[in-house]
Amino acid sequence: MVSIVGCGLTKLDRYYELSEKDLVSEAYKQLITKIKEYDQPDIVIVSSGYIDVLGKNILSSYKISSGLGLQNTKVMRIENGDNGGASILTAYSFIKSGVAKKVLLIGIDKFSDYPSKYVNEYLSYNLDNDYTYHVGITPHAYSALLMKRYMKKYNVDYEYFTKWPIKMHQNASENPLAYLKFKVDKNTVVNSQIVSDPLRIFDVGARADGASVVLVTADEVAKRYFDSPVKIDGIVGNIGAMNLSDPSLPSVCLLYTSQMCIRDRRGKGLDVVDSLDINLSGGLKARGYIGGGTAIYQLGEVFLHLTNQFKGKSANAEKGIILSNDDLGNTSYLAVLSR
Repeated sequence: MVSIVGCGLTKLDRYYELSEKDLVSEAYKQLITKIKEYDQPDIVIVSSGYIDVLGKNILSSYKISSGLGLQNTKVMRIENGDNGGASILTAYSFIKSGVAKKVLLIGIDKFSDYPSKYVNEYLSYNLDNDYTYHVGITPHAYSALLMKRYMKKYNVDYEYFTKWPIKMHQNASENPLAYLKFKVDKNTVVNSQIVSDPLRIFDVGARADGASVVLVTADEVAKRYFDSPVKIDGIVGNIGAMNLSDPSLPSVCLLYTSQMCIRDRRGKGLDVVDSLDINLSGGLKARGYIGGGTAIYQLGEVFLHLTNQFKGKSANAEKGIILSNDDLGNTSYLAVLSR
């Protein structure tokens, strides 16, 4: 089995005065002060979607690792446009195969140094560069088209979607690490700025700066670091091209056939959101979105929930699920954790 023994999470915010290395250093300090015994990881994996274009940084895994004082270790950066799920799978595989006993996962992205005009262009690199990117289409425009298709297919109006941001902001209001730490009502959401009709600003994940660090180990060494490690029971992934005629997100649907499935409630899912312990931190919508560092941040959050250390709204849970996918759901990963 594979275990999580510790994490460090920065507050998500706009950090104009700090670099990616500074934010990772802050999260790393939290990690090493919480574990019982510190020693160097066998492998360091940096998960970042945009550090090369937004941070003007190549060889970032080496720069970040050396900035933490790490030496004589293997380092790599993984970018798969999927917010970090591929990085978790890689760490899990290294441990499971016996290649490593200790893997340090680092998630980092920083959006605040550029105005939205430029960030939107970089995010559009995720689109098909044979034609889509070059005609000026953005992921938000695709999302709006999928939203319209969903509304027509399942006969729901825009007010149906307001349930999600209302719930996420409510959760974030109790999370000291959240970026948008305030509640909203239906009127605020419905009358918010249009991004791409019918998509409004309160439907979109709030881009922020932040870092997450998670230490993943083999079971036989886990209790050297933490008395009650959390298990990664498994992780699956799949790809499925987005289809504007079908808003079901094929790559996510393909995960339904695995042993780690979630119930499909198309057209009715948001009707039960208030009864679910989902995104208790506020999620990408209100806790904030840190690009390729997101899934690593989620991994740390679920670890804190399952070890009763999370400082915001929490649940007395035995298991947790992490879903990581790119902006338009072309690639998806699903991980199950338990204590």
